[in-house]
Amino acid sequence: MNHRRVPDDAYLSAMYQLAYGRLADVVGDRVSTGRVLEIGSGLALARLSGHDWWHSDVVSSDGLTLQNVAERLPFQDDSLDALVLKDTWHHIPDIEGFLSEAHRVLRVGGVIAVFDPYWGVLARFVYRFLHQERWDTRAKGWSFDSEDPWDSNQALTYVMLRRDQHVFTARWGNRFALTEYRRHIGPSFLLSGGVSRRTAISGRLLRRMLQWEERRSTWFDHLRFFHVFGLVKR
Repeated sequence: MNHRRVPDDAYLSAMYQLAYGRLADVVGDRVSTGRVLEIGSGLALARLSGHDWWHSDVVSSDGLTLQNVAERLPFQDDSLDALVLKDTWHHIPDIEGFLSEAHRVLRVGGVIAVFDPYWGVLARFVYRFLHQERWDTRAKGWSFDSEDPWDSNQALTYVMLRRDQHVFTARWGNRFALTEYRRHIGPSFLLSGGVSRRTAISGRLLRRMLQWEERRSTWFDHLRFFHVFGLVKR
């Protein structure tokens, strides 16, 4: 994926600003020490939206604060206010290992803020048949084998929070309170081609379409591609 094109593209820039803005909303006023870590931050594009977080990834790049895997975080117990994951959750091969580590490093009331693929009707079709990453709603478990940082299951939040909701509650409900927030970004994402397959459609036109989509109410959710949720440490 060529994330370097994001700042210069009107649509992609607006989409990233929207995503990071909603993640910041989830973090909200829970920040008491300013210790917020973004996991899987790539080129640290959150800074373009004015978010002064720490940035980490498994692959080295400019702008990172540290390089590490999500399942092993180099922080003391109860030391962080929030963990931010934009399009990262579905790339973590041992998601329960990450949740255990997140619970260790977050203070009580701290939050995991997640922006990840949603399972709307349109999104499920596109992710399954037209997207380069795997979409497997029939996966037997939540973990998967990974030999490359881009390995993933884009259906992971669906599998955990919708299909296996009772299992998630039984395993993690005593450690995290789940809050589902709004769904975001509709057909403009499909028309744009995304980051890796950007189409020739004007970014300014797509940005106006995105703005229109974001003004629609919940009836539009079946056409949306992403959602934002929070897991608050009990």
